[in-house]
Amino acid sequence: MANPSEQTFVPVLLGTEIAGYGMARAFYEQCGVTSVVWGVFPLTPTQHSKFIDVRIDEHLLEGNRLSELLNESVDTYGGKTPLVVPCGDDYAVALSRQMDRLDPSYRVVCASGEIVDQMNDKESFYRLCESRGVPYPKTAVTDGPTVPELPFGFPVALKPSDAPAYRAHPFEGQKKAFILDTMDELEETVRRIYAAGYPGRLIIQDFIPGSDENMRVVNGYVRGDGTVTLLSLGHPLLEDYSPMAIGNYAAILSYGDDKIYDTVEGLMAHSGYRGFFNIDMKYDPRDGSFRLFEVNPRAGRSSFFTTLSGNNLAKYAVDDLIDGGKLAPKRAFEEVLWVGVPHCVVRKYVEPSPEKDRALELMRAGKVGTTLFGAGDNDPHRLFDMAKLWVHYVLDYRKYFGHRDLS
Repeated sequence: MANPSEQTFVPVLLGTEIAGYGMARAFYEQCGVTSVVWGVFPLTPTQHSKFIDVRIDEHLLEGNRLSELLNESVDTYGGKTPLVVPCGDDYAVALSRQMDRLDPSYRVVCASGEIVDQMNDKESFYRLCESRGVPYPKTAVTDGPTVPELPFGFPVALKPSDAPAYRAHPFEGQKKAFILDTMDELEETVRRIYAAGYPGRLIIQDFIPGSDENMRVVNGYVRGDGTVTLLSLGHPLLEDYSPMAIGNYAAILSYGDDKIYDTVEGLMAHSGYRGFFNIDMKYDPRDGSFRLFEVNPRAGRSSFFTTLSGNNLAKYAVDDLIDGGKLAPKRAFEEVLWVGVPHCVVRKYVEPSPEKDRALELMRAGKVGTTLFGAGDNDPHRLFDMAKLWVHYVLDYRKYFGHRDLS
């Protein structure tokens, strides 16, 4: 760990959830620094931490409030350069649209608003995939309660094109995404979503068969000169099954694959994107391809698996915007097991497979870790809160796991 007194910058992170904590921990382990973490609400993962200075404003994502507050805070960094990193979708969108309003002392790990909007909008992203010859699921789109004719059969996946707007219009039975088996189910779900006031488009996709074990996730970083300086691949072994967290990863085995890396690098290097990104994809056993679902314009909530494997995420942001871009590009192949739930959940709920066997071997060898425990962050209040969270995960899997759809 570097001497914090020697650092010329201070991390300013946006988002008080697990992703914000993971990024703050990465900066602490790499540079020994305390991060300023802004959020709309105080949330458990970033409370009572020795390397986080939490700052809350409930209006942070309204209008130009984000840039106004950051500009008002310029004099609180002790003359050090503030390095801003968004750690959530809403924060990435807000920052991308207000970057030109920030004090020039800020260094920002974020692409422009136009590029972030292109990545967030699944239709635009799929057009980018099409232009690069990158496989993605067959897709139909609707912007109202009438379901269009589908060029594929059932089951289908249904998800919002605009996730923040979707979350802002809750309804009974709302889920992050739906797997639907019939046209009647699809039409009823679409009707309920729009009846709740959702203003955006809905994405209807050919459901790629298979369970969690067919998913893959790539973390990466694109430097200011367009070089993809980091690619890190994970094989999810288990996902969350609570309704509004469906698809969040709960256990990831890190590894490397040059073919996947070639695809992702070719896509991102020609996208105009800059900063951290997180890509979800799924192996399609029908043709042997990996089909890309989306690019998230920030590091993900499970992205600490990359730091855990020895490829500290913070290092790449510091290299780009503080040290002048000296690092050679890295494709990660190191193997480690990241867990976002207790070990007992992994042992009980991951489907039997060679990958599960390997995960259990890594557990026994001590090559396993999690975002929320470590780095000597042992305030008693924090440990108590994390223990409650761990118990909550055990209860959630007991409640929801039997309802999953693996068709």
